[in-house]
This record gives sequence, structure tokens and C-alpha cells, in this order.
Amino acid sequence: MHYAIETNSLVKIYSGKKVIDEVSMHIPEGSIYGFVGENGSGKTTIMRLLMGLANPTKGTYSLFGVDRKDNKIYTIRKNVSAIVETPSIVTSMTAYQNLEYACHYFGIKNYKEVIPSLLEQVGLADVGKKKAGNFSLGMRQRLGIALLLLNKPRLILLDEPMNGLDPTGVAELRDIIINLNKQGITFLISSHILSELEKVATHWGFISHGKIIKELSNEDLGLECKKSTDLAYHDLDKLEEALKDIGIKELLRSPNHIRIFDDILPIDILTKLSKKGIEIKTIRTNDVNVEEYYLSLVGGARHV
Repeated sequence: MHYAIETNSLVKIYSGKKVIDEVSMHIPEGSIYGFVGENGSGKTTIMRLLMGLANPTKGTYSLFGVDRKDNKIYTIRKNVSAIVETPSIVTSMTAYQNLEYACHYFGIKNYKEVIPSLLEQVGLADVGKKKAGNFSLGMRQRLGIALLLLNKPRLILLDEPMNGLDPTGVAELRDIIINLNKQGITFLISSHILSELEKVATHWGFISHGKIIKELSNEDLGLECKKSTDLAYHDLDKLEEALKDIGIKELLRSPNHIRIFDDILPIDILTKLSKKGIEIKTIRTNDVNVEEYYLSLVGGARHV
């Protein structure tokens, strides 16, 4: 697997405090990586390190396979864009003027062709001469995305992009992210709005107090959050055979228990197994969302 971002035992210390603690992350090319953690968990610091706005105290990272100490990293960063905290826009200018100003800065000569296309892409083609200072928060975020696209990025980092947006703004931003990802752009997105992040993320990283506590694909997260029943028994071979005999079709075996996903009441499972001479001592039902799953990780609860 090729990674757009890979960190190896990354550490950052500020004023004697370890803000980032041995962080190792793996963000596949072409993915939308949902980055979840409480305030102060280190998400923004990691983004700043990846953008070269600060240097790690220890450890390293690579972008598209290029190590941060390799001179080629400067070439790679030309195709990396980020909004860390808030979009950098000039509020006294229109959306077009903001993009025109940025084009002059980047030396983009064909800006008269580029700008209308970008405005159309982010849904700002009809704002006319309205100043950015009068934009809604959602419109400002979309203008920020348009500015990010000027350098034709392969990777975009967004720090809490959905904060403060109304439902319409969230939906518009979500659609833009999905469409850009389909064009091959990798995203690293931090957000507290997990219900919305769940609609776009293909991979997840959960961080707490500067430590990565879990990384998994959306498919694996789906298994963790899918409604299920866990059964523990001293002879898992015998239990698995019995479950199949009573008609259980969807199950997943771990070293300590068997998880079943069939739509069947726990009492019915116990009754049918009892008739086969299997008396279950431990049974647990699972039906959690992403937020509950994260809280179980942070709280130290065993979630397997």
C-alpha cells in the first residue's frame, strides 16, 4: 500500500510538555482520513508538523514516500494544501478577487480561465461582487477550498472544517470533499462532528492526549459499530459448530469470543444453545455509533 502520509514515532515537545507522543500514522493515497480526538489531543499540532510550520522534536514523517529531511520534500509540498484553523481570505475582496490575488502570488498566468472553473467547482459562481466579509461561514470555507485547489494538490489537510456550519453548509462542504476525492485527492480531516465525518471517511485515526490509540479502515469500523452479540465459551470450536447448526450465518471469531451479526434476540440464542448442551456464561450485545466507539477507546473500555 502506498501512503500519502506516514509518520514514525513522531514527538513534539512545547515548554517541556509532550504534546505529540510517539505518533505513528498511516494515511493511504486516495483516502479520506477522519482524524478524531478531543480538544488539545494534538490534531492541529500534527497538521502543522506535516505542513513544515514546525519541526518535530523526535521521529520523522514522509509525504508520498519522501522523507521530511529529503530535499525533494519541498517539491512534494508544492502539491499539498491545508486549512489549519481558519481559511486565509481577504474579507474586503470578492471571491474572484481573492483567487486573482492568489494567482498573481503563485504566478498563474491563465487565471482568467482558472478562476471561473474553481468558483463553479465550489458553488460560488453566482456570488458576483459580494465581499467575502459578507459571506456565510460555509461560503468562506468553500472559498478557502477554491484557494487550496490553485496548486492542483494531491493532498489536502482540513482542520475542523465543519465547525460552525449550518446543515446546508455541512452538506455542501461534504459534497465538495467527496467529488475532489473522486478526482484522486487525498484528505486528512479533523472534526468533532463525527456523524458527518462518518459520511465521507474511508479510513480513521483516533488520538487522545497526543497518542494514536487506533487506526482502522471504514470497513473495520463498520464491523466494530455494527449491531452484534458476543458470546464467550471455553470451547470456541464447539460453540461455532453449534451456532452454525442453529442457523447463524454471519459470525466473526476472535481468540476469546465469537461475535454474531444475525438479527436474533440474545434470549433465543441462549435457549437454542442450551438445547445443544451449551450453557453460555458471558453474552454481550453491541450497538454503538462512531462517537460511542471513540469514547470507549478514550475511556479505556475494552472494545474488540
